[in-house]
Amino acid sequence: MNLPNEKKRELDNFIINISKKLSDADYVQGIFASNKTEYRCTSVAVSYPALCILFSELQLNYPDYGFDNYAHKYLEIINDYMGKNNIYDISLFDGLCGVGFAAHCMSDHGKRYQSFIKSLNEYIVDIAENNIQKYKELPLNELLYDIMYGLTGTANYLLNFKSEQNVKETLLHILQYLADICKAGDNNIPRFAIRSDESQLFPLENSQEIRYINLGVAHGIPGILLILCKSYESGVYVQDQLEAIKYLSEFIFSSCIKDSDDIYWETQKIIGMEQGKAVPSRDAWCYGTPGVAYSLLIASKILNNDEMGKLAIDSMKLSLKRMRHVISPTFCHGLSGLCCLTRKFYEYTDDDFFYEVHMKILDHLLESYSDQYPFGFKDTEIEEGHIVNKDEIGLLTGTSGVILTILSCYQPVKTQWDSIFLL
Repeated sequence: MNLPNEKKRELDNFIINISKKLSDADYVQGIFASNKTEYRCTSVAVSYPALCILFSELQLNYPDYGFDNYAHKYLEIINDYMGKNNIYDISLFDGLCGVGFAAHCMSDHGKRYQSFIKSLNEYIVDIAENNIQKYKELPLNELLYDIMYGLTGTANYLLNFKSEQNVKETLLHILQYLADICKAGDNNIPRFAIRSDESQLFPLENSQEIRYINLGVAHGIPGILLILCKSYESGVYVQDQLEAIKYLSEFIFSSCIKDSDDIYWETQKIIGMEQGKAVPSRDAWCYGTPGVAYSLLIASKILNNDEMGKLAIDSMKLSLKRMRHVISPTFCHGLSGLCCLTRKFYEYTDDDFFYEVHMKILDHLLESYSDQYPFGFKDTEIEEGHIVNKDEIGLLTGTSGVILTILSCYQPVKTQWDSIFLL
């Protein structure tokens, strides 16, 4: 995105000054302690791996400031934690895949940390293979397949190492599992539909007859669609992959709600019980139209489906005009996620509407900063009807994700940090 040189210098100084504060591990740990919240050291969503990613991107943009040393310092903290604890969680946003992704960002395009990454990947692959076999025997729930904790996230990480044969074999096994659940099952109900009594996120009445389908990128079928598309575009193929992309995208396309002048997706779709009036989701990366529309945009390119692409673009434009329930600057359900999605829409469409909105969101992000906040930005949540502001550093819900987003508004992404969000 084009900005005047003076504005770029201003943003450079802004980013460098905030990041220097985050480079002080004692300071960060002191804020953590005051939050009285337990932070898992391996969590890229909320903890130190996010800072490793942030400082890796900053090192490639500002090589004279020694940001790679700060990244290394935080990786040492993570590694020390891993050495003292038996960790079996390989999830992308809470576990070892997130640590591996951080190290991959730190590697300077494969030049550093290769022994650490190789050892970690061998461990991840072993657990992933066991998980696949275990999941085939279990009733389906969203946490088995999603990007946050499940196989979509594992595949998204392993795709970075597709040239390594042992990793690619496991990647193919995961993608085949995902493709296999993206078909019609008994009574023409999609295999990815979850029994209501098995859902981990939206438990309904205890009934084996009611099926639930999560329509968010973070925990739902748009995430599966994106990883199947991403791997397909990367030349990694499994049986019936294209058919799965078609089946998923058509299901999502047909689940769109068109209400008067509005177009949106709900958080979930229920099969087997009468639903009331459709309730729009928030407009965010995790749930709602922006993330869903992006998944359709990518699928429409692969399928050469102009109607699908048009719906993706039209619905995204309406979403950006209303920005329903967007109150936080952070990535998951806030302005940073919208900002990056809008940038992607502009890159794919060359539509000036998306460029203009992208720049407006950048302004909103900068307005949400305060030097009175410990990390510069607050994660704003609504909990039990009340607005709650939190001091977070993570990629998903904290300042790291916000800073990286601001930088991406005027500099190319160099570590591909945004690929963790399937972008």
